[in-house]
Amino acid sequence: MVCLTGSLSYIAWAVPIDAGMAIVLWIGIVIAAQAFQETPRQHAPAVVLGLLPGIAAWGAFMAKSGVRAADYGAGPMPAFSETMLMRFQQSDIWIHGAFALEQGFIFTAMILAALTVAIIERHFIKAALWSGSASLLSACGLIHSYRWTLSDTALSLTPAWEWAIAYALMGLIFLMAKWLCVED
Repeated sequence: MVCLTGSLSYIAWAVPIDAGMAIVLWIGIVIAAQAFQETPRQHAPAVVLGLLPGIAAWGAFMAKSGVRAADYGAGPMPAFSETMLMRFQQSDIWIHGAFALEQGFIFTAMILAALTVAIIERHFIKAALWSGSASLLSACGLIHSYRWTLSDTALSLTPAWEWAIAYALMGLIFLMAKWLCVED
């Protein structure tokens, strides 16, 4: 109702940004804690893997905000380009992976969590299917594919082949797991 009536602007005016962010942070902490409490203990690694793409997206956001705040690229070199990746790499920061994980991170989080649960439960066919779905999404450019804009990275909708191939290889390994794994 708040969004439909236009009253959100009044709430935004009345509630300081800092207080609103504190509330959002608290909600995030409660949700994360609840994820660990309500999930079976053996599935905790799946919860962690499900959180990682979001954390990577946040890290990419912070890095890009820092680049913008430093006014990097105001001169002849554009800020958001392959050159920026090389500058990060010179500092031993491999930001390309964070930029790739940022694109479609909600899909990636769900897939990695489900894939990890399938592995923990030794349902390798399910894990292979989840890997296959990630491979297809990567090949379609819905996850991990980005392009440069003047002041950001954006979803590209072009194939992210290195990710698609990696997910496909994971799927093949999971399909072969029947012969590779020793039952307890």
